[in-house]
Amino acid sequence: MKVLQRNWTIKDVIDNKDKIELTPAWQRGPAWKQPRQVLLVDSILRGMDIPKLYLRKLAHGPFEHDAVDGQQRLRTIWLFHSGDFALVHSEPLPPIEGEAIQGKTFPELSPKLKDRFEKFELSIGEITASRPEEIRNLFARLQMGVSLNPAELRNAMDGPLRYSIDSTARLHPFFHNCKISPDRYKHLDYAGHAYAIAAYQGERDIKAPDLRNMIVEYGTDRGMEALELSAKVDNALSVLDEVNRFLNHKITQKWIFVDLVWIIMQIQDEGKALNAEALANHFKNFEVLRRAYNYKPETLLVNGGHPEVSDALSKDLYDYIRAFQVQGGTKANLKIRNRALRAFLG
Repeated sequence: MKVLQRNWTIKDVIDNKDKIELTPAWQRGPAWKQPRQVLLVDSILRGMDIPKLYLRKLAHGPFEHDAVDGQQRLRTIWLFHSGDFALVHSEPLPPIEGEAIQGKTFPELSPKLKDRFEKFELSIGEITASRPEEIRNLFARLQMGVSLNPAELRNAMDGPLRYSIDSTARLHPFFHNCKISPDRYKHLDYAGHAYAIAAYQGERDIKAPDLRNMIVEYGTDRGMEALELSAKVDNALSVLDEVNRFLNHKITQKWIFVDLVWIIMQIQDEGKALNAEALANHFKNFEVLRRAYNYKPETLLVNGGHPEVSDALSKDLYDYIRAFQVQGGTKANLKIRNRALRAFLG
């Protein structure tokens, strides 16, 4: 991989807007809120340095470059130049050389500030002669510890399991029908946890570092196993989609999603019949009790203090609540919740 150092003016990137792909497969969509966009524009107008952008030179297709790093900055520049947002900030922006900018859009700036904005030079690292795995690795390294969440960092990795997880998150009906927000790869995060349950069956932690290790572990030499996991996850999510429909699509919390996926997988592995409506009704009753005792689980350990729950199930409910409240992704708490929830769901 070679990186050539370039200086482009903002006018250059505006003129080439239609030739730059902002959202290749490893990138997220729009993520910056307006206050952050405003501060970037303010920095540009004041002549401050902003971080380098990395663009990959493309040999084929409708685009000449794609954004390896810097798509949020490019998107902000294009939106402001088009007049799509004003420089409104909770702490009013000071004037620039006596000119007020607070509340102004680009068309409302003076000719001098418009010219300054368009002539501002951006430091560009233009990547040539690169392989896809090198680009993903560079993207992950640039973002590590900065602005990407764990699911976004996993999406920057390569390998058959990463592509299977991405396919499930994008295409499975459960994610099309659910009310889980798709922002910032949340569907990808949930799907990744389902794959970790299928792969490890509660014998390993499934926290963010563990999911990254799982993607590495299922490399190209284990492509067939990745496909088997995909089939297992898809089958479980198809049942969960039905369950969620009976629950009016109220499954949105990640660890509840994980716990139900695992139980469905277990029942399927046991070859037992699965009635989605009955499972939904049992879970609905469980959720009523969980919410009722969520802030006072210790009362479940008092004999006779909870007439709506038998003594045998009271301890299970207590264990579930306590394990739900701390370290949701550890194997110990996954197993505690699994045992307790199965006792309620039958």
